[in-house]
Amino acid sequence: MNVTIPRELAARVVWFCSRRNVQIGSTVIEKESNGREIYIITRGEFRVHDDSAGEDFVLALLKRGDIFGEMSFLDGSARSASVTASSNGCLLIMGEKEFSKMLHKEPEIAVLFLKFLAGVVSGRLRVANDALLQVAFGDAEEVSGELSHLKEAIHEMHAAVRMELEGS
Repeated sequence: MNVTIPRELAARVVWFCSRRNVQIGSTVIEKESNGREIYIITRGEFRVHDDSAGEDFVLALLKRGDIFGEMSFLDGSARSASVTASSNGCLLIMGEKEFSKMLHKEPEIAVLFLKFLAGVVSGRLRVANDALLQVAFGDAEEVSGELSHLKEAIHEMHAAVRMELEGS
């Protein structure tokens, strides 16, 4: 789920960000790395991907106005995926220091920015929940062989829990 920052908010936030030009093929974020920065794309395309399962799986393709890095920005956890430039591009970057400055100088903009980020995270969580529900309870015809085994295991777990509860 790609979410574009509203222009009015971006116009106010830009003053608190640094700018970085990025060359095609450059890795902006490495999965599992530490970092508290959030990125707003002003030019170019970026690929969010994860190769931890042995295959490079593309999670999202991002473009102008899209953001990434919001989870680590908010909670300080390690990066959950890598991000690589698919073309030459330009990014706005906000870290903790810049956010603190915005909070001090324009608290209402900082609150709007946090509400926007909360909406992004909530939206992405909803998409993930829907995907899990589809895998667990969706039409087996649409689910690949490996995922149908997962669906079957989930149903067996539910049946075992029901039997255990009924036996108590």
